[in-house]
Amino acid sequence: MKNMQKIIMAFALTLSVAASASAQKVIETTPQTFQKALKELRSAVKNQKQDVVLLMHGGEYELAQPLVFDTNLSGKNGHTITLRAAKGEQPIVSGGRHVKGWQLVHGNIWKAPFESSEKLRSLFVNGKRARMAGSRHLIQGLGAYGQIDIKGTEPWAFGAGQAPEGIKLQAGAEMSTFRNPQDVELVQNNVWNEKILCVADMQKWGDTIAVALQQPFSAILTTLKWAGKTNFDRLFFVRNAYELLDEPGEFYFDRTARTLYYISDGEDMTRADVIAPQTEGLIRILGQDNNRQAGNLRFEGLTFAYDAWNLMPLEGSRGFGGIQSLGLALKYIPDGNWHPTKYNSCDVPDGTIEVRNARNVKFVRNKFLHLSSAVAINLDNDDSDMDVTANVFCDLLGNVVSVGHPQHYEIGDGEGRFPRGVEGLCHDIRITNNYARNVCLDFRQLEALLGFFVKNVSYDHNDIAGTPYGVVALGWWWGNANIPESTVAAGNSVSYNYLGHSHQVLTDGGIIYMLGRQPGSVCEGNYLYDGPRCIYPDDGSSGWTIRKNFINSVRQMWLHIDSDRDYDITIEDNYVKDNYLKNSGKGVEVVRTHKYRNIPFDDAALAIQQAAGIEPAYRDIIPAQEPEPMKLYIEMAVKKIQ
Repeated sequence: MKNMQKIIMAFALTLSVAASASAQKVIETTPQTFQKALKELRSAVKNQKQDVVLLMHGGEYELAQPLVFDTNLSGKNGHTITLRAAKGEQPIVSGGRHVKGWQLVHGNIWKAPFESSEKLRSLFVNGKRARMAGSRHLIQGLGAYGQIDIKGTEPWAFGAGQAPEGIKLQAGAEMSTFRNPQDVELVQNNVWNEKILCVADMQKWGDTIAVALQQPFSAILTTLKWAGKTNFDRLFFVRNAYELLDEPGEFYFDRTARTLYYISDGEDMTRADVIAPQTEGLIRILGQDNNRQAGNLRFEGLTFAYDAWNLMPLEGSRGFGGIQSLGLALKYIPDGNWHPTKYNSCDVPDGTIEVRNARNVKFVRNKFLHLSSAVAINLDNDDSDMDVTANVFCDLLGNVVSVGHPQHYEIGDGEGRFPRGVEGLCHDIRITNNYARNVCLDFRQLEALLGFFVKNVSYDHNDIAGTPYGVVALGWWWGNANIPESTVAAGNSVSYNYLGHSHQVLTDGGIIYMLGRQPGSVCEGNYLYDGPRCIYPDDGSSGWTIRKNFINSVRQMWLHIDSDRDYDITIEDNYVKDNYLKNSGKGVEVVRTHKYRNIPFDDAALAIQQAAGIEPAYRDIIPAQEPEPMKLYIEMAVKKIQ
């Protein structure tokens, strides 16, 4: 009888597996058949009755424009669409173009023909990121010059005022007027802020170079308050000019002459594999509004690489900079104070993966490599039930994941970027078990993981190190803003992460940084090391429980609560190497802190370290060897600017 039952159960299981297999349509593709496969995919989901898998074999899937998954190309009727790598193969979704035809100019300078109307900010030679020409050149600022008048009626202005026309720089052997000045960039760092100012024109006035800046973007960036201000009489990096091409590993694209230059760093350019990123972004998942969402998508085992981004655009001008983190300035404010605008003066850029008005999207075991965008995965509006799990992020100019938007201070106010019916809170999102190194290489004011006004978002079990600024930042709004605290955010988590070696370039902030009211949020079980401040609830933070974290640092603040506008924060049972902290919070008590300044860590502390970071089921994503830190843009000279 028992044998018969086993036979029946085995038969039922076989039928179940067969039924499961038949419930799934598989479309196989190679790079050569990709467009045909996409047509078949669109046809398969018109009246979807089963899950559909696009099985991608190895090779480069070169995109001329991002792949768009809208409401028509989304899983329907309770079914999903999955883009998955074939077993043991590595499909690469690429926004780059291979550059051929290299010829020696002289010395070790090479050139190749290249067709593009856009400035080139990234280049890869044999898989290695090259630098824009002049990336290490520091030039002395000599003050602002000129004035532009702002009426206040412009769509990019919150009022009338004035702004500098440009900046004076000290002329010299490294600094003169350059051909193609419109491609030149000036970079300056200030405490927690970095700005990239784009040039319109240059003139030589004796021993001074007058640099006219691209407007109106520069009018916005040069009139911000606090650390957002421009220090006109301090040092600037000046980069991306042919005349600055002077070190191995540097490139310059002359888009007027349609010629790309590169100084060989030992490569044989006649055989080198050279890739120039061209496509701004790779994936767009875009619903229409709160009631017509995209989604029911899964991306698994893919490599996303070689996208382009030419900074934030505004009426023919470009630039990068703003309030803090990814809250970039896009509107002129007469007194530079962004708080009264309720953050409608700022915006976030589209990511390599841009997700908006979508639900049920999963990114599992992918690789994000060699990217030039400001953010790899951007979940910025009305997104829910999202998973970013067990992905590897390495060699990114920008950060890893950003969730929400600074304009979500009030949901449904109908102002700013998102009109009523389109704006929506990002909630129930899990960013877990991801591994990141060498991120925020150029956009250095960004934390690796970022959230604005969000609810039930978890940043748990991630392993991230070596950032130029902080590692995780969650929340928005400041206690000194003179506008009521936002009531949007709640129930968030930053827990069981392995984070450290932060603030390589910029100061302020913390390894884990909180802002604003977030009732029911928890920071627990993290292992933190090597940062100037480890846990930092900034001005106006509330609603957090901070417990059972292990902070392994000496002479560095493990906790920094700077203001009596911080309140309703529970801090208990944390394990610290050095009990160096500041607590000015209103009614905030720090209790049962376990200190190990002069004694070895005990089992309780070591158990927190062992449990932090990537969980055992996903540890196969961790490289066998720690990636070598990339110091392409993170130079010690940067610290001279601060």
